Amino acid sequence: MRRLFKIGFGIMLFISINVYAQLPPNIGFEKGNFDGWECSIGHRSLANGDIMDSPAGPATGRHTLLDTTSKNDLDEFGHFPVLCPNGSNYSIKLGDKDPHGDMQRVAYTFKVPDNVSSYSIVFNYAVVLEDPPHAVDEQPLFIAKIYDVSDDIYVSCPSFNFAASSSLPGFIKSDVTRTSTTSTTPGSAGSPVYYKDWSTAMIDLASYAGKTIRLEFTSEDCRPNGHFGYAYLDVDEQLSLKPINGNVFCSNQTQTTLTGPTGFADYIWFKDNDLTQPGIHGQSITVPADDQQKYTLEILPYPDLGCTDYLYITLQKLPEPFKLVVADKVYTCPGSTVNLTAPNITAGSSSNMKFAYYKDPSGLEYLPNPNAVSVSGTYYIRGTNEGGCTDIAPVEVSISPPDITVIDPPRVQYPVTVELSKTFTHQIGYTYAYFKDAAAKIPTESVINVPGTFYIRAISALGCTIIAPVKVVIDPPPPYDVSAPSMFTPNGDGVNDNFSIKLNGYITFSTLNIFNRYGQKVFSSKSLANYWDGNEGAKQLPAGTYYWIFEGIEQYKGTKVTKAASITIVR
Repeated sequence: MRRLFKIGFGIMLFISINVYAQLPPNIGFEKGNFDGWECSIGHRSLANGDIMDSPAGPATGRHTLLDTTSKNDLDEFGHFPVLCPNGSNYSIKLGDKDPHGDMQRVAYTFKVPDNVSSYSIVFNYAVVLEDPPHAVDEQPLFIAKIYDVSDDIYVSCPSFNFAASSSLPGFIKSDVTRTSTTSTTPGSAGSPVYYKDWSTAMIDLASYAGKTIRLEFTSEDCRPNGHFGYAYLDVDEQLSLKPINGNVFCSNQTQTTLTGPTGFADYIWFKDNDLTQPGIHGQSITVPADDQQKYTLEILPYPDLGCTDYLYITLQKLPEPFKLVVADKVYTCPGSTVNLTAPNITAGSSSNMKFAYYKDPSGLEYLPNPNAVSVSGTYYIRGTNEGGCTDIAPVEVSISPPDITVIDPPRVQYPVTVELSKTFTHQIGYTYAYFKDAAAKIPTESVINVPGTFYIRAISALGCTIIAPVKVVIDPPPPYDVSAPSMFTPNGDGVNDNFSIKLNGYITFSTLNIFNRYGQKVFSSKSLANYWDGNEGAKQLPAGTYYWIFEGIEQYKGTKVTKAASITIVR
């Protein structure tokens, strides 16, 4: 008899059987309850040892059913999804982080169908164990056993027992330690916690055809009652008939990728079931789509974690065509997420397609929360049609602000202006605006004639916004000058009959007001071309000294200019 087994933490369980067998009812908790499962609780103590009570209903807090409402929840110690990230709708949590010497078990008893050529159980699971300085037999535990009810014997090779230890294969030390039964604090003092993310185990039960088998999964706190151990388990009904993915292909496919079950030390593929010829190593291999071509997959477990075994498949061609279309690239703004499950991502694919989402091109590492991807990178979508044809394709997720590179313009001298729109390369679909402040609240024109730091706001077609500064250096012009004569002779002889000021440089005329010695305004002008003829309206003013005040704007800095002096009328 050959048996195959491989372990991990946080358990997903799925059944792999041939097309004539049926899944035992609710083995994957697909009813959303524990129907068909025996739930037991017990207690560990130094005085009395380990005592497990008779099966009863699920115990609150110790047999916990998780559904899709928990799909975004992460384990607080391992930071992995509590719902198995294989697309399953249900997982269970066995035990909790409150150590009271608890033991809890779930068990499922079923008969392996008669005369089956293939009948395998494949587990995905995750475990979290606190590691106190206890003897091995007193440590927190996670145990999986397979019991042959018909022969009244436990199956030795696939069974395993994880006792908390820093040397457990594949375990990672958590950055969180328990400080009480109700709280956890990163980096606080306390016993370390070790965890293993979702992994895989497999048991070949073809040799048990016609026999009754019981699956048993148990988690236990430490025997002195002060430290915890718990696990997650799941069943994947979608993969229940296919431990090897990719052996079914459609009429328009020229090649197919065969992928073995996750979590083993090595995989060796043999064509024509001929184990005497050199095999191909790797969990996934791409082969020609040849109908009825046979392959054998030899699966080798990690040391002390199972048995070497063999899986057999035959490539099968289906008549219908197959088309998987995946968007090349998806963009969104910083602070937002991308929903890879949205219909537009796979628009154009064959109808009635089922999709799964992965971090790797072989489809081995599930992508948690594909409906809310928050990190840029390349991800992979596997499409499978109703006939079983399948393919996988990449999609690049880009979460970034609009692309704008601003180059400060060269130095110029007033009155030369600077065009802000020429300081960067314009992108198709972007809109741009210009501002005087970094918050983009005070707009300005794109043509600048004064020095300073200005800001360019770019908005992409998705509404993503970025604001970039641009430094404008405009040197000042030569100094301005406001001058006027000290006297004039408004006698009508055509010589020096009018009074006006003279402006040199970049200065704008605003007003010119003239007053008599009593401070009374006798003339006012808002134009440099409007001269004073020595009169107040139609009335001729007497000879004497008057006073003028000029106001204007210095154009470079935009500052107000005021100048005053006297003017004498000589008649």
